[in-house]
Amino acid sequence: MGHDLEGLSVLDAFGGSGLLALEAWSRGGQVVCVERNGGAVRAIRANVEGLGASVQVVRADVLTWARGRAEPFDLVLVDPPYALDASPILAGLAPLVGDRLLLEGAASAPAPSVPSGLAMVRDRCYGDTVVRVYRRG
Repeated sequence: MGHDLEGLSVLDAFGGSGLLALEAWSRGGQVVCVERNGGAVRAIRANVEGLGASVQVVRADVLTWARGRAEPFDLVLVDPPYALDASPILAGLAPLVGDRLLLEGAASAPAPSVPSGLAMVRDRCYGDTVVRVYRRG
């Protein structure tokens, strides 16, 4: 994640703990965090309130929620459970990518299919984790 996200719209697609959303907010991003687990959503909201962060937290399945969106995000952060197949996740979120998408996953998993309109521009391993960066275009 870059140091300056000032004014950029950011989607944290699998909110989890909310860490990525809060990090993006701390760097100036206008952040929407989507998470389907009620307990996780409560924890994220408590952290957002505790920090006084202006992060919109949405309880929903991100792929269902994405179908109702028209406006793309400058940056889409995707850190799904490693057991999920990333190919349908990328395909479902591709229409929301205005510029970049960062996907975190298990280094041992096969690379996901790249949907039309996106190109993988970086692929880095960090131990058992791989981070892939995709760009619109």
